[in-house]
Amino acid sequence: MTDEKHIDYSVFDGYEKDRKVKQFIRRNIFERSLDTLWGWMFLIAITIGVSVGVYKYGVVFGILIIAAIIGGPIVFSSLLNIRIGVYLTITIAYIIGLLLMLLPDVKIGLVQDVLIFLMVVGLLYRSYESDNWDGFKTPINSVVVLWIIYNLVEVANPIASSRVAWFYVARPAVAYILLFYVTYTMLETKNDIKGILNLLVGLTAFSALWGLIQFFNGYFPFEMNYVISHDAVHLVFISGRWRSFGTMASPAQYGIMMANLTVLIPLLVKGNGSRIRKLLYMLTAVLALLAMVYSGTRSAMVVIPIALMVLVLLAKNWRLYLMAVVVGMVFVGVMFMPTDNYHIRRLQTTFNGEKDESYMVRKRNREMITPWIMAHPMGGGLGSTGVWGQKFSPGTFLASFPPDSGFIRVAVELGWIGFSFYLILWVSILLKSVIAYLRVKDEELKSVTLAIICMFVGVFVVESAQDVVGKIPFNLLFWVFTAILFKAIKIDANAQSDTIGETEKHLAQAAQ
Repeated sequence: MTDEKHIDYSVFDGYEKDRKVKQFIRRNIFERSLDTLWGWMFLIAITIGVSVGVYKYGVVFGILIIAAIIGGPIVFSSLLNIRIGVYLTITIAYIIGLLLMLLPDVKIGLVQDVLIFLMVVGLLYRSYESDNWDGFKTPINSVVVLWIIYNLVEVANPIASSRVAWFYVARPAVAYILLFYVTYTMLETKNDIKGILNLLVGLTAFSALWGLIQFFNGYFPFEMNYVISHDAVHLVFISGRWRSFGTMASPAQYGIMMANLTVLIPLLVKGNGSRIRKLLYMLTAVLALLAMVYSGTRSAMVVIPIALMVLVLLAKNWRLYLMAVVVGMVFVGVMFMPTDNYHIRRLQTTFNGEKDESYMVRKRNREMITPWIMAHPMGGGLGSTGVWGQKFSPGTFLASFPPDSGFIRVAVELGWIGFSFYLILWVSILLKSVIAYLRVKDEELKSVTLAIICMFVGVFVVESAQDVVGKIPFNLLFWVFTAILFKAIKIDANAQSDTIGETEKHLAQAAQ
Protein backbone atom coordinates (compact mmCIF):
# COMPACT_ATOMS: atom_id res chain seq x y z
CA MET A 1 0.00 0.00 0.00
CA THR A 2 1.28 3.46 -0.85
CA ASP A 3 2.09 5.62 2.13
CA GLU A 4 0.36 8.99 1.40
CA LYS A 5 2.56 10.95 3.73
CA HIS A 6 5.53 10.28 1.45
CA ILE A 7 3.78 11.69 -1.64
CA ASP A 8 4.80 15.27 -2.48
CA TYR A 9 1.63 16.94 -3.78
CA SER A 10 3.41 20.25 -4.20
CA VAL A 11 4.48 19.22 -7.71
CA PHE A 12 0.87 19.76 -8.81
CA ASP A 13 0.83 23.37 -7.60
CA GLY A 14 2.60 24.53 -10.76
CA TYR A 15 0.01 22.89 -13.00
CA GLU A 16 -2.84 24.47 -10.97
CA LYS A 17 -1.24 27.93 -11.23
CA ASP A 18 -0.68 27.48 -14.96
CA ARG A 19 -4.32 26.49 -15.40
CA LYS A 20 -5.50 29.55 -13.50
CA VAL A 21 -3.27 31.86 -15.61
CA LYS A 22 -4.69 30.41 -18.81
CA GLN A 23 -8.24 30.83 -17.53
CA PHE A 24 -7.48 34.45 -16.56
CA ILE A 25 -6.09 35.25 -20.01
CA ARG A 26 -8.94 33.52 -21.82
CA ARG A 27 -11.61 35.23 -19.69
CA ASN A 28 -10.14 38.75 -19.88
CA ILE A 29 -8.84 38.78 -23.45
CA PHE A 30 -10.78 36.34 -25.58
CA GLU A 31 -14.15 36.15 -23.82
CA ARG A 32 -14.56 39.72 -22.59
CA SER A 33 -12.24 41.45 -25.12
CA LEU A 34 -10.30 43.32 -22.39
CA ASP A 35 -13.55 44.89 -21.10
CA THR A 36 -12.55 44.28 -17.47
CA LEU A 37 -10.63 46.16 -14.81
CA TRP A 38 -7.47 44.23 -15.66
CA GLY A 39 -8.07 44.76 -19.36
CA TRP A 40 -8.45 48.53 -18.98
CA MET A 41 -5.32 48.69 -16.83
CA PHE A 42 -3.41 46.83 -19.53
CA LEU A 43 -4.66 49.15 -22.30
CA ILE A 44 -3.87 52.27 -20.23
CA ALA A 45 -0.34 50.96 -19.59
CA ILE A 46 0.16 50.31 -23.32
CA THR A 47 -1.16 53.78 -24.21
CA ILE A 48 1.15 55.49 -21.72
CA GLY A 49 4.11 53.44 -22.99
CA VAL A 50 3.43 54.35 -26.63
CA SER A 51 2.94 58.03 -25.74
CA VAL A 52 6.22 58.16 -23.84
CA GLY A 53 7.96 56.39 -26.75
CA VAL A 54 6.60 58.84 -29.34
CA TYR A 55 7.52 61.80 -27.12
CA LYS A 56 11.05 60.52 -26.58
CA TYR A 57 11.87 59.00 -29.99
CA GLY A 58 9.50 60.82 -32.33
CA VAL A 59 6.92 59.72 -34.90
CA VAL A 60 9.17 56.88 -36.09
CA PHE A 61 8.46 55.04 -32.84
CA GLY A 62 4.71 55.27 -33.47
CA ILE A 63 5.14 54.03 -37.03
CA LEU A 64 7.16 51.06 -35.76
CA ILE A 65 4.41 50.24 -33.26
CA ILE A 66 1.80 50.30 -36.03
CA ALA A 67 4.05 48.14 -38.21
CA ALA A 68 4.46 45.68 -35.34
CA ILE A 69 0.68 45.53 -34.80
CA ILE A 70 0.06 44.85 -38.48
CA GLY A 71 3.15 42.79 -39.25
CA GLY A 72 3.31 40.81 -36.01
CA PRO A 73 0.27 38.63 -36.74
CA ILE A 74 1.43 38.14 -40.33
CA VAL A 75 4.89 37.04 -39.26
CA PHE A 76 3.45 34.77 -36.58
CA SER A 77 1.01 33.32 -39.12
CA SER A 78 4.00 32.43 -41.34
CA LEU A 79 5.20 30.16 -38.56
CA LEU A 80 1.83 28.41 -38.33
CA ASN A 81 0.68 28.56 -41.97
CA ILE A 82 3.45 28.37 -44.54
CA ARG A 83 1.07 29.26 -47.37
CA ILE A 84 0.68 32.76 -45.94
CA GLY A 85 4.45 33.05 -45.63
CA VAL A 86 5.16 31.83 -49.16
CA TYR A 87 2.58 34.13 -50.72
CA LEU A 88 3.87 37.09 -48.72
CA THR A 89 7.49 36.34 -49.65
CA ILE A 90 6.60 36.15 -53.35
CA THR A 91 4.69 39.41 -53.13
CA ILE A 92 7.61 41.18 -51.47
CA ALA A 93 9.96 39.89 -54.19
CA TYR A 94 7.68 41.29 -56.91
CA ILE A 95 7.32 44.74 -55.37
CA ILE A 96 10.81 44.95 -53.86
CA GLY A 97 11.58 48.09 -55.88
CA LEU A 98 8.57 49.99 -54.56
CA LEU A 99 9.34 48.94 -51.00
CA LEU A 100 12.97 50.03 -51.27
CA MET A 101 11.97 53.43 -52.62
CA LEU A 102 9.06 54.07 -50.24
CA LEU A 103 10.70 52.57 -47.13
CA PRO A 104 14.44 53.27 -47.56
CA ASP A 105 15.20 52.75 -43.86
CA VAL A 106 13.53 49.32 -43.64
CA LYS A 107 15.72 46.27 -44.30
CA ILE A 108 13.39 44.53 -46.74
CA GLY A 109 15.87 41.73 -47.44
CA LEU A 110 16.14 41.00 -43.74
CA VAL A 111 12.33 40.87 -43.48
CA GLN A 112 12.27 38.23 -46.23
CA ASP A 113 15.00 36.24 -44.52
CA VAL A 114 13.08 36.28 -41.23
CA LEU A 115 9.90 35.12 -42.97
CA ILE A 116 11.71 32.24 -44.63
CA PHE A 117 13.44 31.33 -41.37
CA LEU A 118 10.10 31.21 -39.54
CA MET A 119 8.57 29.05 -42.27
CA VAL A 120 11.53 26.65 -42.21
CA VAL A 121 11.33 26.40 -38.40
CA GLY A 122 7.60 25.73 -38.62
CA LEU A 123 8.12 23.13 -41.35
CA LEU A 124 10.86 21.36 -39.40
CA TYR A 125 8.70 21.29 -36.25
CA ARG A 126 5.65 19.88 -38.07
CA SER A 127 7.79 17.34 -39.91
CA TYR A 128 9.31 16.21 -36.62
CA GLU A 129 5.96 16.06 -34.83
CA SER A 130 4.30 14.04 -37.61
CA ASP A 131 7.44 12.09 -38.50
CA ASN A 132 6.75 13.03 -42.13
CA TRP A 133 9.74 14.36 -44.04
CA ASP A 134 8.28 14.09 -47.54
CA GLY A 135 8.77 17.83 -48.06
CA PHE A 136 12.53 17.32 -48.00
CA LYS A 137 12.47 14.35 -50.40
CA THR A 138 12.80 15.86 -53.86
CA PRO A 139 14.32 14.58 -57.12
CA ILE A 140 17.15 17.15 -56.94
CA ASN A 141 18.09 16.81 -53.27
CA SER A 142 21.68 15.72 -53.86
CA VAL A 143 22.65 18.62 -56.14
CA VAL A 144 20.78 21.19 -54.02
CA VAL A 145 22.49 20.04 -50.82
CA LEU A 146 25.84 20.02 -52.62
CA TRP A 147 25.27 23.60 -53.77
CA ILE A 148 24.32 24.72 -50.25
CA ILE A 149 27.36 23.07 -48.70
CA TYR A 150 29.75 24.61 -51.22
CA ASN A 151 28.33 28.08 -50.61
CA LEU A 152 28.83 27.60 -46.87
CA VAL A 153 32.36 26.22 -47.32
CA GLU A 154 33.29 29.41 -49.18
CA VAL A 155 33.52 31.18 -45.80
CA ALA A 156 36.90 29.46 -45.46
CA ASN A 157 38.13 30.61 -48.87
CA PRO A 158 41.77 31.53 -48.15
CA ILE A 159 41.92 34.42 -50.62
CA ALA A 160 38.52 35.97 -49.85
CA SER A 161 38.91 39.67 -49.08
CA SER A 162 35.87 39.91 -46.80
CA ARG A 163 33.99 37.42 -44.59
CA VAL A 164 31.29 40.04 -44.07
CA ALA A 165 30.60 40.07 -47.81
CA TRP A 166 30.26 36.28 -47.67
CA PHE A 167 27.62 36.62 -44.95
CA TYR A 168 25.57 39.14 -46.91
CA VAL A 169 25.60 37.01 -50.07
CA ALA A 170 25.34 33.53 -48.50
CA ARG A 171 22.47 34.49 -46.20
CA PRO A 172 19.86 35.05 -48.93
CA ALA A 173 21.45 32.44 -51.22
CA VAL A 174 20.91 29.65 -48.68
CA ALA A 175 17.59 31.07 -47.39
CA TYR A 176 16.07 31.20 -50.86
CA ILE A 177 17.11 27.61 -51.52
CA LEU A 178 15.33 26.61 -48.31
CA LEU A 179 12.24 28.36 -49.70
CA PHE A 180 12.29 25.64 -52.37
CA TYR A 181 11.57 23.00 -49.70
CA VAL A 182 8.93 25.16 -48.00
CA THR A 183 7.08 25.77 -51.28
CA TYR A 184 7.43 22.13 -52.33
CA THR A 185 5.78 21.08 -49.06
CA MET A 186 3.02 23.68 -49.31
CA LEU A 187 1.91 22.50 -52.76
CA GLU A 188 -0.10 19.39 -51.99
CA THR A 189 -2.76 19.41 -54.73
CA LYS A 190 -3.33 20.66 -58.24
CA ASN A 191 -5.47 23.47 -56.82
CA ASP A 192 -2.50 24.58 -54.70
CA ILE A 193 -0.44 24.90 -57.88
CA LYS A 194 -3.23 26.86 -59.56
CA GLY A 195 -3.42 29.15 -56.55
CA ILE A 196 0.26 30.08 -56.53
CA LEU A 197 0.26 30.52 -60.32
CA ASN A 198 -2.77 32.83 -60.06
CA LEU A 199 -0.82 34.90 -57.53
CA LEU A 200 2.20 35.09 -59.84
CA VAL A 201 0.05 36.10 -62.81
CA GLY A 202 -1.77 38.73 -60.75
CA LEU A 203 1.48 40.23 -59.51
CA THR A 204 2.83 40.19 -63.06
CA ALA A 205 -0.21 42.13 -64.30
CA PHE A 206 0.27 44.72 -61.55
CA SER A 207 4.00 45.08 -62.21
CA ALA A 208 3.53 45.23 -65.99
CA LEU A 209 0.89 47.94 -65.68
CA TRP A 210 3.20 49.89 -63.38
CA GLY A 211 5.96 49.67 -65.97
CA LEU A 212 3.63 50.89 -68.73
CA ILE A 213 2.62 53.86 -66.56
CA GLN A 214 6.32 54.67 -66.14
CA PHE A 215 6.85 54.56 -69.89
CA PHE A 216 3.86 56.69 -70.92
CA ASN A 217 3.69 59.10 -67.95
CA GLY A 218 7.23 59.05 -66.56
CA TYR A 219 8.50 58.08 -63.13
CA PHE A 220 6.72 59.03 -59.94
CA PRO A 221 8.59 61.64 -57.86
CA PHE A 222 9.73 59.11 -55.27
CA GLU A 223 11.08 56.89 -58.06
CA MET A 224 13.02 59.74 -59.68
CA ASN A 225 14.41 60.74 -56.29
CA TYR A 226 15.60 57.18 -55.76
CA VAL A 227 17.26 57.01 -59.20
CA ILE A 228 19.09 60.28 -58.68
CA SER A 229 20.12 59.65 -55.06
CA HIS A 230 21.55 56.23 -56.01
CA ASP A 231 23.41 57.60 -59.05
CA ALA A 232 21.50 55.23 -61.33
CA VAL A 233 20.53 57.61 -64.14
CA HIS A 234 23.02 55.94 -66.50
CA LEU A 235 21.22 52.62 -65.94
CA VAL A 236 17.70 53.82 -66.71
CA PHE A 237 18.35 56.55 -69.30
CA ILE A 238 19.84 55.15 -72.52
CA SER A 239 19.81 56.63 -76.04
CA GLY A 240 17.50 59.43 -74.95
CA ARG A 241 14.91 57.03 -73.47
CA TRP A 242 13.86 56.34 -69.88
CA ARG A 243 13.63 52.60 -69.29
CA SER A 244 10.71 51.09 -67.37
CA PHE A 245 11.60 49.10 -64.27
CA GLY A 246 8.08 48.53 -62.94
CA THR A 247 8.00 47.42 -59.32
CA MET A 248 11.51 45.91 -59.35
CA ALA A 249 13.97 48.85 -59.26
CA SER A 250 16.26 47.35 -61.95
CA PRO A 251 15.19 47.59 -65.63
CA ALA A 252 17.44 44.64 -66.48
CA GLN A 253 15.85 42.30 -63.92
CA TYR A 254 12.41 43.70 -64.71
CA GLY A 255 12.82 42.97 -68.40
CA ILE A 256 13.96 39.41 -67.74
CA MET A 257 11.02 38.78 -65.38
CA MET A 258 8.52 40.12 -67.90
CA ALA A 259 10.07 37.97 -70.64
CA ASN A 260 9.87 34.89 -68.41
CA LEU A 261 6.19 35.47 -67.68
CA THR A 262 5.50 36.26 -71.35
CA VAL A 263 6.69 32.71 -72.02
CA LEU A 264 5.02 31.11 -69.02
CA ILE A 265 1.52 32.58 -68.99
CA PRO A 266 0.23 31.62 -72.50
CA LEU A 267 1.21 28.01 -71.88
CA LEU A 268 -0.86 27.96 -68.67
CA VAL A 269 -4.07 28.83 -70.50
CA LYS A 270 -4.61 25.24 -71.61
CA GLY A 271 -6.97 23.39 -69.28
CA ASN A 272 -10.41 23.53 -67.77
CA GLY A 273 -10.28 27.11 -66.51
CA SER A 274 -13.05 29.60 -67.18
CA ARG A 275 -13.05 31.85 -70.23
CA ILE A 276 -12.58 34.91 -68.05
CA ARG A 277 -9.48 33.35 -66.44
CA LYS A 278 -8.03 32.50 -69.86
CA LEU A 279 -8.78 36.01 -71.15
CA LEU A 280 -7.13 37.62 -68.12
CA TYR A 281 -4.10 35.37 -68.51
CA MET A 282 -3.65 36.29 -72.17
CA LEU A 283 -4.15 39.98 -71.42
CA THR A 284 -1.46 39.74 -68.73
CA ALA A 285 0.88 38.05 -71.22
CA VAL A 286 0.42 40.95 -73.65
CA LEU A 287 1.04 43.50 -70.89
CA ALA A 288 4.18 41.60 -69.83
CA LEU A 289 5.44 41.57 -73.43
CA LEU A 290 4.99 45.32 -73.75
CA ALA A 291 6.62 45.90 -70.37
CA MET A 292 9.58 43.77 -71.47
CA VAL A 293 10.01 45.88 -74.61
CA TYR A 294 9.77 49.16 -72.72
CA SER A 295 12.33 47.99 -70.16
CA GLY A 296 14.93 48.18 -72.93
CA THR A 297 16.56 44.94 -71.71
CA ARG A 298 18.07 43.36 -74.79
CA SER A 299 18.98 40.03 -73.20
CA ALA A 300 15.32 39.60 -72.21
CA MET A 301 14.45 39.48 -75.89
CA VAL A 302 16.51 36.29 -76.24
CA VAL A 303 14.31 34.38 -73.78
CA ILE A 304 11.25 34.22 -76.04
CA PRO A 305 12.79 32.68 -79.22
CA ILE A 306 14.78 30.19 -77.11
CA ALA A 307 11.65 29.18 -75.19
CA LEU A 308 9.74 28.85 -78.46
CA MET A 309 12.34 26.46 -79.85
CA VAL A 310 12.15 24.31 -76.70
CA LEU A 311 8.36 24.35 -76.91
CA VAL A 312 8.44 23.10 -80.48
CA LEU A 313 10.86 20.30 -79.58
CA LEU A 314 8.90 19.05 -76.56
CA ALA A 315 5.26 19.66 -77.46
CA LYS A 316 5.09 17.30 -80.48
CA ASN A 317 2.30 19.30 -82.07
CA TRP A 318 2.22 20.05 -85.81
CA ARG A 319 0.35 23.31 -85.18
CA LEU A 320 3.27 24.48 -83.06
CA TYR A 321 5.70 23.55 -85.81
CA LEU A 322 3.69 25.69 -88.23
CA MET A 323 3.47 28.53 -85.72
CA ALA A 324 7.24 28.33 -85.12
CA VAL A 325 7.89 28.71 -88.85
CA VAL A 326 5.61 31.76 -89.07
CA VAL A 327 7.05 33.37 -85.93
CA GLY A 328 10.58 32.62 -87.16
CA MET A 329 9.93 34.33 -90.47
CA VAL A 330 8.45 37.37 -88.72
CA PHE A 331 11.40 37.49 -86.34
CA VAL A 332 13.95 37.35 -89.17
CA GLY A 333 12.04 40.07 -90.99
CA VAL A 334 12.04 42.32 -87.94
CA MET A 335 15.75 41.71 -87.39
CA PHE A 336 16.75 42.91 -90.86
CA MET A 337 14.09 45.50 -91.67
CA PRO A 338 15.21 49.14 -91.91
CA THR A 339 13.45 51.21 -89.27
CA ASP A 340 13.65 54.34 -87.15
CA ASN A 341 11.71 52.76 -84.27
CA TYR A 342 13.88 52.88 -81.14
CA HIS A 343 12.63 49.59 -79.68
CA ILE A 344 13.05 47.63 -82.92
CA ARG A 345 16.54 49.04 -83.42
CA ARG A 346 17.46 48.05 -79.87
CA LEU A 347 16.15 44.55 -80.56
CA GLN A 348 18.27 44.36 -83.69
CA THR A 349 21.43 45.27 -81.78
CA THR A 350 20.84 42.28 -79.48
CA PHE A 351 22.07 39.95 -82.21
CA ASN A 352 24.68 42.20 -83.81
CA GLY A 353 27.49 40.40 -82.03
CA GLU A 354 30.85 41.97 -82.83
CA LYS A 355 29.16 45.07 -84.21
CA ASP A 356 27.85 45.89 -80.75
CA GLU A 357 30.26 47.84 -78.53
CA SER A 358 28.92 46.54 -75.20
CA TYR A 359 29.25 42.96 -76.45
CA MET A 360 32.88 43.55 -77.34
CA VAL A 361 33.55 45.03 -73.88
CA ARG A 362 32.07 41.94 -72.19
CA LYS A 363 34.04 39.68 -74.52
CA ARG A 364 37.34 41.38 -73.63
CA ASN A 365 36.52 41.19 -69.93
CA ARG A 366 35.89 37.45 -70.19
CA GLU A 367 39.11 36.86 -72.07
CA MET A 368 40.97 38.84 -69.42
CA ILE A 369 39.43 37.06 -66.39
CA THR A 370 39.52 33.47 -67.71
CA PRO A 371 43.19 32.80 -66.80
CA TRP A 372 42.54 34.15 -63.29
CA ILE A 373 39.53 31.81 -62.87
CA MET A 374 41.54 28.78 -63.95
CA ALA A 375 44.29 29.66 -61.45
CA HIS A 376 41.87 29.98 -58.50
CA PRO A 377 39.76 26.80 -58.02
CA MET A 378 37.65 28.33 -55.22
CA GLY A 379 37.45 31.80 -56.75
CA GLY A 380 37.72 35.07 -54.86
CA GLY A 381 34.89 34.38 -52.42
CA LEU A 382 31.20 35.23 -52.29
CA GLY A 383 30.61 38.96 -52.58
CA SER A 384 34.07 39.70 -53.96
CA THR A 385 32.72 41.29 -57.18
CA GLY A 386 30.04 43.78 -58.14
CA VAL A 387 28.24 45.92 -55.57
CA TRP A 388 29.29 43.83 -52.57
CA GLY A 389 32.92 43.84 -53.69
CA GLN A 390 32.92 47.62 -53.99
CA LYS A 391 31.31 47.95 -50.57
CA PHE A 392 33.36 45.48 -48.51
CA SER A 393 36.64 45.16 -50.42
CA PRO A 394 37.06 48.40 -52.40
CA GLY A 395 40.24 48.85 -54.36
CA THR A 396 40.78 45.12 -54.97
CA PHE A 397 41.11 43.63 -58.44
CA LEU A 398 37.83 41.70 -58.26
CA ALA A 399 35.85 44.59 -56.80
CA SER A 400 36.62 46.62 -59.92
CA PHE A 401 35.75 43.73 -62.26
CA PRO A 402 32.23 43.96 -63.77
CA PRO A 403 30.54 40.52 -63.64
CA ASP A 404 28.29 41.04 -66.64
CA SER A 405 26.81 37.55 -66.58
CA GLY A 406 25.67 35.01 -64.04
CA PHE A 407 28.14 32.41 -65.27
CA ILE A 408 31.08 34.78 -65.01
CA ARG A 409 30.03 35.96 -61.53
CA VAL A 410 29.79 32.39 -60.25
CA ALA A 411 33.11 31.44 -61.83
CA VAL A 412 34.90 34.49 -60.38
CA GLU A 413 33.44 34.26 -56.87
CA LEU A 414 33.27 30.45 -56.50
CA GLY A 415 36.03 29.38 -58.88
CA TRP A 416 35.89 26.73 -61.54
CA ILE A 417 34.91 24.17 -58.90
CA GLY A 418 31.87 26.20 -57.89
CA PHE A 419 31.04 26.91 -61.52
CA SER A 420 31.10 23.15 -62.21
CA PHE A 421 28.66 22.58 -59.33
CA TYR A 422 26.46 25.36 -60.68
CA LEU A 423 26.30 23.75 -64.11
CA ILE A 424 25.56 20.37 -62.51
CA LEU A 425 22.67 21.98 -60.64
CA TRP A 426 21.24 23.46 -63.82
CA VAL A 427 21.70 20.30 -65.90
CA SER A 428 20.14 18.17 -63.16
CA ILE A 429 17.06 20.41 -62.95
CA LEU A 430 16.57 20.58 -66.72
CA LEU A 431 17.36 16.95 -67.51
CA LYS A 432 15.24 15.43 -64.74
CA SER A 433 12.30 17.72 -65.46
CA VAL A 434 12.36 17.02 -69.21
CA ILE A 435 12.51 13.24 -68.67
CA ALA A 436 9.67 13.43 -66.14
CA TYR A 437 7.63 15.75 -68.40
CA LEU A 438 7.46 13.05 -71.07
CA ARG A 439 5.64 10.81 -68.54
CA VAL A 440 3.13 13.40 -67.27
CA LYS A 441 -0.47 12.52 -68.21
CA ASP A 442 -2.59 15.26 -66.67
CA GLU A 443 -3.03 17.97 -69.34
CA GLU A 444 -3.01 20.92 -66.94
CA LEU A 445 0.03 19.70 -65.03
CA LYS A 446 1.74 18.90 -68.31
CA SER A 447 1.19 22.50 -69.44
CA VAL A 448 2.62 23.84 -66.16
CA THR A 449 5.66 21.59 -66.44
CA LEU A 450 6.27 22.49 -70.09
CA ALA A 451 5.88 26.21 -69.41
CA ILE A 452 8.47 26.25 -66.62
CA ILE A 453 10.93 24.11 -68.60
CA CYS A 454 10.70 26.48 -71.59
CA MET A 455 11.21 29.46 -69.29
CA PHE A 456 14.18 27.85 -67.52
CA VAL A 457 16.00 27.00 -70.75
CA GLY A 458 15.65 30.63 -71.82
CA VAL A 459 17.01 31.82 -68.47
CA PHE A 460 19.91 29.34 -68.69
CA VAL A 461 20.94 30.77 -72.06
CA VAL A 462 20.59 34.37 -70.86
CA GLU A 463 22.76 33.60 -67.81
CA SER A 464 25.72 33.65 -70.20
CA ALA A 465 25.01 37.34 -70.93
CA GLN A 466 23.38 38.65 -67.76
CA ASP A 467 23.23 37.76 -64.08
CA VAL A 468 19.64 36.60 -63.64
CA VAL A 469 19.53 33.91 -60.95
CA GLY A 470 21.88 35.85 -58.72
CA LYS A 471 19.75 39.00 -58.52
CA ILE A 472 16.47 39.85 -56.83
CA PRO A 473 13.70 38.99 -57.59
CA PHE A 474 14.54 35.95 -59.71
CA ASN A 475 17.08 34.58 -57.23
CA LEU A 476 14.07 33.92 -54.97
CA LEU A 477 11.45 33.16 -57.62
CA PHE A 478 13.76 30.68 -59.35
CA TRP A 479 13.39 28.33 -56.39
CA VAL A 480 9.64 28.92 -56.20
CA PHE A 481 9.28 27.95 -59.86
CA THR A 482 11.55 24.93 -59.31
CA ALA A 483 9.29 23.78 -56.47
CA ILE A 484 6.19 24.22 -58.65
CA LEU A 485 7.87 22.29 -61.47
CA PHE A 486 8.80 19.21 -59.48
CA LYS A 487 5.65 19.20 -57.36
CA ALA A 488 3.50 19.22 -60.50
CA ILE A 489 5.45 16.19 -61.67
CA LYS A 490 5.04 14.55 -58.24
CA ILE A 491 1.28 15.15 -58.08
CA ASP A 492 0.81 13.63 -61.53
CA ALA A 493 2.94 10.61 -60.63
CA ASN A 494 0.88 10.07 -57.47
CA ALA A 495 -2.35 10.31 -59.46
CA GLN A 496 -1.09 7.75 -61.95
CA SER A 497 -0.08 5.40 -59.11
CA ASP A 498 -3.53 5.74 -57.54
CA THR A 499 -5.17 5.00 -60.89
CA ILE A 500 -3.03 1.90 -61.42
CA GLY A 501 -3.77 0.77 -57.86
CA GLU A 502 -7.53 1.19 -58.37
CA THR A 503 -7.36 -0.69 -61.69
CA GLU A 504 -5.47 -3.58 -60.11
CA LYS A 505 -7.96 -3.67 -57.23
CA HIS A 506 -10.94 -3.84 -59.62
CA LEU A 507 -9.24 -6.57 -61.67
CA ALA A 508 -8.56 -8.58 -58.53
CA GLN A 509 -12.19 -8.25 -57.45
CA ALA A 510 -13.40 -9.24 -60.92
CA ALA A 511 -11.14 -12.30 -60.87
CA GLN A 512 -12.69 -13.42 -57.59
